[in-house]
Amino acid sequence: MIFEKQQYQYDCVNSILEVLDGVDFKTGDFSVLANNLQSLTKQHNNKTLPITSDKRLDVLMETGTGKTFTYLKTIFELNKKFHQTKFIIVLPRTAIKLGTIQNIKLTSAYFFNEYGKHLNYINYPEDGLNSIQQNFINSNDLSVLITTNSAFNSEKNNINKKFEGLFDAGSIWGGIASKNPVIIIDEPHLLKGTETKKGLDKLNNSLFIRFGATYPDAKKDPAHKLSNVVYRLDSISAFNQYLVKKIGVSTIFAHSEQSSLNITHIKAKQYFNATYNINEQLHQVKIAIKDDLGAKTGLAQYQGVSVEKINAGKIFLSNQATLEPMKSTYQLSPHEIKQMLIHSITLHFKKEQRLFEKNIKTLALFFIPKIGDFRGDNPLIKNIFEEEYKKIRDTVYQETNNQAYKQYLDKDYQNGQLQVAEGYFSGDKGTIDKKISDGVDIILNKKETLLSFDTPLRFIFSVWALQEGWDNPNIFTICKLSSTDKDTSRRQQVGRG
Repeated sequence: MIFEKQQYQYDCVNSILEVLDGVDFKTGDFSVLANNLQSLTKQHNNKTLPITSDKRLDVLMETGTGKTFTYLKTIFELNKKFHQTKFIIVLPRTAIKLGTIQNIKLTSAYFFNEYGKHLNYINYPEDGLNSIQQNFINSNDLSVLITTNSAFNSEKNNINKKFEGLFDAGSIWGGIASKNPVIIIDEPHLLKGTETKKGLDKLNNSLFIRFGATYPDAKKDPAHKLSNVVYRLDSISAFNQYLVKKIGVSTIFAHSEQSSLNITHIKAKQYFNATYNINEQLHQVKIAIKDDLGAKTGLAQYQGVSVEKINAGKIFLSNQATLEPMKSTYQLSPHEIKQMLIHSITLHFKKEQRLFEKNIKTLALFFIPKIGDFRGDNPLIKNIFEEEYKKIRDTVYQETNNQAYKQYLDKDYQNGQLQVAEGYFSGDKGTIDKKISDGVDIILNKKETLLSFDTPLRFIFSVWALQEGWDNPNIFTICKLSSTDKDTSRRQQVGRG
């Protein structure tokens, strides 16, 4: 695999090195950090971002711009400049951890050519406590411990129990703390629980560097808000630099939604934002007190009706009716699911035929309500998908004149069974079903295999296990069949492609 130099990734690493200039890692003296951050903040005109006394640096990088590559390069640079040899990468989920390990393997040759050494990683808990003792605590080599927070956030975890041979430190976690490792936090919005904080607080002489596209809300969770920012590449900047795709949204409307006014945001005593559709065209509008709803929207049922009062949770109209914010959850009917699947498959084929000629494999990702919709005896969504896929594929196959593309589509079936779709769900770990385990392995661990035209798999299904950490630039269609009540989750799901 070939990697091209991306200047913004180098800029990020250089900013980290700049603010660490003068830090003494051996004694744990980080007293210069605040002044260095002040200088960097003035240099980049980020005066609105807070600076704290924490031994923590924050990197804001939009999903899909290479956060993992950037923090792996950061590790090599900290080793080169400051002779740091011990690092921990903390991740919130196993799927994300496996994706990080995959990235280490894919970039191994690249970084060896640049730095003349490999990154010795320990996959915990799979590799066991003895591996940590031998290859991390008792070794001087460049090594990184890769773990999820669930492996250390309880005193009952093996890593926190007394370990024979570690007389001073007591536990393996204590032995790790004695090495003052640099801690890389991936997906910080998911690593802010009380028990996780207690576990990380034991590493009190360590530098923490958080990498994320989304951070906890500053008002709701001030302790974990974005601060001490060394690099900022938000969604708008990433789009303006052509680093991420433009998003087009297709929506289906239930009959009950026709011509209804859905409140999306309220500013008490001032205005509210609403969406509505006319002839299946989605419209957005901002409405203030005294505005005529009919005149602003064109909806007949609101002609001559004005806004009298706007409270935090309710809007009072001149006809004595009230409006309230729309519920953030929804449940699609089988008919609506079918329509969305048909539309998604159709969009996929339009993009696939065009990109096939450019030697780019096209993938699609589906977020579904529950595992039983894809696995089990009678999975609703899988059944509908396969039925509609076969119909659309047969039409595409007959209409295309591209013989190479037809040969590609010929691989869709094996022994009469469709091979194009597979999923990854939280319950798949340790499955004995070979077809499922092979598909999961390709999705999580074999990116090159997944992107090969020799592999027919290109429709991926998940509930939430692939919501963070796993991403693929070859995903061009995302179909959301499940409800999400948090803006962070919605952004993370869209970011997978």
